[in-house]
Amino acid sequence: MRKWWLLSALLVLWLASGYVMLEPREANVRPGVRCSQQPLRIVSLAPNLTEILFALGLGENVSGLTQDSDYPPAALAKPKVGTFWQPSIEAVIAAKPDLVVTLALEQQKELARRLGRMGYRCLTVDIEKTDDLFQAISAIGDAAGVKEHARELSERIRTEIHRLQAVTAAMPKTKVLWVVQREPLRVAGRDTFINEMIELAGGENAIGPTLHKYPSIGAEQVIAAGPEVIIEPVMVRASPGQQHGQVSSYWRRYANVPAVTHGRIYVVDDDVVSRPGPRLPAGVALVAKCLRPELFGE
Repeated sequence: MRKWWLLSALLVLWLASGYVMLEPREANVRPGVRCSQQPLRIVSLAPNLTEILFALGLGENVSGLTQDSDYPPAALAKPKVGTFWQPSIEAVIAAKPDLVVTLALEQQKELARRLGRMGYRCLTVDIEKTDDLFQAISAIGDAAGVKEHARELSERIRTEIHRLQAVTAAMPKTKVLWVVQREPLRVAGRDTFINEMIELAGGENAIGPTLHKYPSIGAEQVIAAGPEVIIEPVMVRASPGQQHGQVSSYWRRYANVPAVTHGRIYVVDDDVVSRPGPRLPAGVALVAKCLRPELFGE
C-alpha cells in the first residue's frame, strides 16, 4: 500500500514540474497544449525560427540557438546548441529550456521526441509554404504566451506583401529561372516556397511542373524555358564577389537565352530569400527589384 502511495506522490510532483510534451496533431503545425505563462527560456533549432522568436519580442527569452542563426544581430551573442542539421541534445539541455522550438525535419523531430520523453516541452512546426509560416507564427505565439504579438506580426507581413503586389499587379509576368546549384544545374520547381516568392513578386517560374521540388535540368531545358531573368542566391557567403565572376563565365554558353542576352542575371542575399520567416516581405521585394528594377528606381 505504501509503495502505491509513493508512486502516486511522485506522479503528482512530475506533473507539477510544468514540463509537457506538446502532442502532434494532423496538421503542419503541432502546437498541442496551451500555456498561460510565457516561457522564461526558449531554445530555437532553426534560423527562421530564431527570427520569428525575435520578431515576436522574445529575444531576451532565447537561451540557445543553432550556429547558423545569425539574424537579427542580437542572435549572434546567444549560446549555440549545435547546427541546423546536427543539434546537440546535451547543449539543448544545458540551456535549461522551458520550451524547445523545432522544424519538422526528421533529425529535429527525433531530438524533440527524446526531449519529450525526458520531460521537456517541445513545439514542432512545419514551414514549407507561406500559409505554413503564418500557422507557425500563431503556434509559437500561442505556446509562448504572446498571441496578440503573433497576430500583429502576421498582419504586418501580409500588409507589406500586399503593398508590394500592388506595385507589380498591372505588369506582365516575368519568366524567372531560380538556380540553387550550378554543377550540376539544379533549379527551384513550382511546388516550393521560392516559387511562391517569385509569384508574389510579379513573376512566373520558367520551369513547368516537375517531379521533384528542386530538379536537375540540362541545357535543352534551360533554352526551352526561355527565362527573362535568372536569379542565384549567394552560394559561398565568404566570397559573393567571386560568384559574380563565375556567373558571367557559366551563363555565357547560353547566349540565346533572353536573361543572358540582356544581362539580367542576379546574385541575391540567400538569407533573405531562403528563410521562410518574418523577412518574407524583404525577400519578395528583393525578387521584385530583379524583375522590375524600373518600378523601384533602380
